[in-house]
Parts: sequence; structure tokens; C-alpha cells
Amino acid sequence: MDGKLFLEKERSEPNLTMNDLIIQHAEEKDQPYIDEKLKKYLLDAEDAEWCRFFVAKHEGRTVAFGRVIDHGGYFEVASLGVDYYFRKKGIGNKMLLFLVGEAKRIDPEKDMYGVTHRPGFLVKAGFEEIPEGPETLEYKRHHKCKLDASKIKIMKLK
Repeated sequence: MDGKLFLEKERSEPNLTMNDLIIQHAEEKDQPYIDEKLKKYLLDAEDAEWCRFFVAKHEGRTVAFGRVIDHGGYFEVASLGVDYYFRKKGIGNKMLLFLVGEAKRIDPEKDMYGVTHRPGFLVKAGFEEIPEGPETLEYKRHHKCKLDASKIKIMKLK
């Protein structure tokens, strides 16, 4: 089958329902997918072992991933990505809400942050841009993010 045709078939897949999506702890076999997508989407790959991630599966296929980093005094939603052909279907939002829920389940009193170049995505989930974040996240924004720091925003859950 011609590669272009395959991509068009992938892109035209019907909208899936959220009932078709399963979010679970990542397994060791998910590591190559996570590594590939972290690199491709320029996401935080530090300490990116499969055991630190959750993945979203659709019909057995990994279509999204993300994690929560516990920085001691606060949580960070990090390294959240959705497979290109499954974007604009609500999967990223469902994954984000799941990660926030997991963090709040562990410690509902801790603040929750996100470091992103797409602040609108986090705003939909109740985050707001803040002028300055915790020191570790400011360092990340200015020294570890692969994009220009002026394009990276630190967001905090309201």
C-alpha cells in the first residue's frame, strides 16, 4: 500500500468516542513510542522512563501519553502528547484531566503547574498563566525547553 494512501486513511478515521479510550499506566513495551514522541514533539524527556507515564489506548494502539512530576511542594503535568492522527478528538483534554485527577488523588492540597508553548490547551482545563512560577519550572523554561523561552508559559491550576 502506498504510504500517502495509508496516511489519508489514518487521517480520515471516524471520530472515536471517549468510551473507546482507555487510560492506564504505561508498560515497558510503550517505551519506544514514548521516546519517539518525546523527541518528535520536543517534550521534556528528562527521567522519561515508561514507569512514570500513563498512556491512552484506542483499540489497543497507544495514541497519547503524559505524566505528573511530583516536585515535593507541587505537581507538574508534563510531557503530554497526542499522536498526530488522533488530535482534535478530545484525547489530549481527557488525558490532561486524568493526570490532574491522579495528582489530586495523591495530594489534593498541592498546587498543580504546567509548562507549555500551548497555553490555550491548559486554560480549557482550568489553568491560568502566571508571571513567574516555582524556581525549578522557571529554570526548565529558560534552560531546558527546546523552544524560545519567550514562547513558553508557566500555567497554574486555579
